Amino acid sequence: MKKNYRWLSHILNFIAVILGVYLAFYINQEAQSSREKKEGILLMNSMINDLESDIKVYVDYQIPANIKYKEEVDSLLMLLVTNNFEAINEQLPKILQVENYVPTTSTYTSMKSSGKVKLLKGLKLQKDLSDYYDGLVEECIHKNELQVTFFLDELMHWLILNADFLEMALPKDADFRVLQNKLIIYSSFVDQKIKNYEMIVEDSELLKQQLDSLVNR
Repeated sequence: MKKNYRWLSHILNFIAVILGVYLAFYINQEAQSSREKKEGILLMNSMINDLESDIKVYVDYQIPANIKYKEEVDSLLMLLVTNNFEAINEQLPKILQVENYVPTTSTYTSMKSSGKVKLLKGLKLQKDLSDYYDGLVEECIHKNELQVTFFLDELMHWLILNADFLEMALPKDADFRVLQNKLIIYSSFVDQKIKNYEMIVEDSELLKQQLDSLVNR
């Protein structure tokens, strides 16, 4: 009887050890899961703030400013075609101010470099974030750079050679066909950039809605 009791005691002790290890493992996993969930919510809130800020900048300033800028470039082009020199000289300074903006990427870049993108549950959300930040935002950077490079290398180069910056005037005997062609190309770059900005606003709003639904779940 005592022998059977000892065997039963050993079995119960063994079961207790197994249960203790399992319970400790379960508690640790739950604690880790809770920490990751809280960190994921903090990261999503940070991205929501980034997106909200970017949307405001684009809607309130960048898109309207660039639409107006393109109109001014096109207006100068039409004035060159009609040889309206007095109006040309008044319009010229307006195209010398370039407005660009790139969405905030600090939160996503930090998550990506540290491998914390996996804290955001759902493959669709991870793909949507990659499409936005690694796709659309990178395209925005490229279009901004393309506009600035063309502006400096083509438009400003031509103006430096031909314009009087003290008087902010173009000489009447200059060959304006070259400038007209450059403005046509330049206007298309600005137009492409505006369309990219509008796509950024649309995708930012969709991402923000996705993140809001997850944070407030």
